[in-house]
Amino acid sequence: MANLTVFVSGVTKGSGISKKSGTPKPYSFANVDYLIPAKNFQNDDNDIRKLGMEVKSISMKDDMNLFAQFGSVSFPCQLNLILEANPENPSQNIVVDFADV
Repeated sequence: MANLTVFVSGVTKGSGISKKSGTPKPYSFANVDYLIPAKNFQNDDNDIRKLGMEVKSISMKDDMNLFAQFGSVSFPCQLNLILEANPENPSQNIVVDFADV
């Protein structure tokens, strides 16, 4: 189990039926959005300067109870996200819980 302390800006949970591929397929997802300092991008052809914050997302356990727990939070706020290996892809972490900092 790992922890990630971040400034959380919101949480999204969605589900439905995708018809993009022609054959309808159910989908379901859950994400936590958090803020990080904006980073400049430079290479031989580009010079992009940024100020402020950027939004990043991390997958969350697709669980309505966990989503409902985030309902008690006043966004944006700093939280300690509790992470575990994603059972569908163990090389990635997902949020399974959170705690106040």
